[in-house]
Amino acid sequence: MPVKKVLIVDDERDIVNLLVDLLGHCGLDVRSADDAGKALSILEFMRFDIIITDHTMPPGIDGVEFTRIVKSMYPATVVIGISGHPYSDVFLNAGADVFLSKPIDFEELLSIIGQ
Repeated sequence: MPVKKVLIVDDERDIVNLLVDLLGHCGLDVRSADDAGKALSILEFMRFDIIITDHTMPPGIDGVEFTRIVKSMYPATVVIGISGHPYSDVFLNAGADVFLSKPIDFEELLSIIGQ
């Protein structure tokens, strides 16, 4: 079975490092970007099974708009929206498959990813 590829898009370095470590130890191929523009550049060259994106990032494209773009380009990619604010409806209406509140419940995340 091929290794699942995960892209984490968040400007909070501590959260990115934690997710990269956790998911990497589960045998997943994990990449990260600290804003949506960089993530879109990565997507030009790589495809991902799962994208985890925060809502609020540096000026430019926020996580909700990034979700819309990703789902229009790659509808089969699972998008997990995350935020410390109650943005679940906004993310889900943009096409996200799942919304998780910060702090992230890692057992729930692993269950969603299938690990």
